[in-house]
Amino acid sequence: MSKIFEYTNDISLSRSARIRRSISNSGYARQERGSPTFYSMQVNLPLLTKTKYDEVEAELLGLEDGIDFKTTSIPSIINLTFANGSITAQSGSTITVVNANTSGVDVQLANVDNSSNVKAGDFIQFSSSTKVYQIKADATASTNIISFKLMTGAINPIVAGNTFTYGNGVQFKMMLNGRPNVSVVPGPGFNYYAYGTFNFQEIL
Repeated sequence: MSKIFEYTNDISLSRSARIRRSISNSGYARQERGSPTFYSMQVNLPLLTKTKYDEVEAELLGLEDGIDFKTTSIPSIINLTFANGSITAQSGSTITVVNANTSGVDVQLANVDNSSNVKAGDFIQFSSSTKVYQIKADATASTNIISFKLMTGAINPIVAGNTFTYGNGVQFKMMLNGRPNVSVVPGPGFNYYAYGTFNFQEIL
């Protein structure tokens, strides 16, 4: 894991999508989503000791032309998954993706235990893409199938044969937008180091 994400104790997550706006000949305005939803993260670090500062600096100095792509999970001390559900396999079976509509919004998993449920806001990721999705509404399994909606359409088709990761285990592929300033905070016989906010943007 990136040292920046390992040492953070404060992450804020936001979602954004491009919106297309048009006006018809009769003067009616219309707007629609022009792209899938992408995530951005604002990451703050506590005051760092010299040892931890050196580790973060080594990571930043390793950036090529100030740009780096990081694949990272959310640290376990940071819970961004809201109300966690649970997806477990039916006894003796392997969970499979059996259906997703053409936009990828409606997803269906088979061979799940009927106690399985998902919660709105929970993260899920499929092996067809690095994209991380969030679940739109609570859903509960029935007859060993669970169906749920995603907040945005699929980047790549979600099809049978895909595997998935659910919850905080998802891996975000992020780009660091610039390097924040760092200042030295004098301490009793040693110094601490304070970084500004790190801004990350999800990429594919």
